[in-house]
Amino acid sequence: MTREATTYETDVPPGESPAECQFCGRPLESDELLVLHEGLDHWERLGDDRREAFRETYERENDDLRTFRLKMLGLLVVVYFVFLFIYSWQSTDPYSVISVGFV
Repeated sequence: MTREATTYETDVPPGESPAECQFCGRPLESDELLVLHEGLDHWERLGDDRREAFRETYERENDDLRTFRLKMLGLLVVVYFVFLFIYSWQSTDPYSVISVGFV
């Protein structure tokens, strides 16, 4: 197996070492990211146990993203209605009914 000669810019705190891909040498922040990287970039080289770990990690990541998207959609709806209520409250002029009668 040959390693690809690519350098990656990383910022590793002193005393810690990043998780490193055994196939390409790429440093990653966590073991979870390493599993995702291996599954996406080196699928054909993985064994059955590592492929199963990728599937489980990928499903967890999808669930987390789905939850995040739903929360952001809910926040967007709340912000929209807050602006709508503020606009409707600010745009009502209590004197407009009186002025219409005198025109």
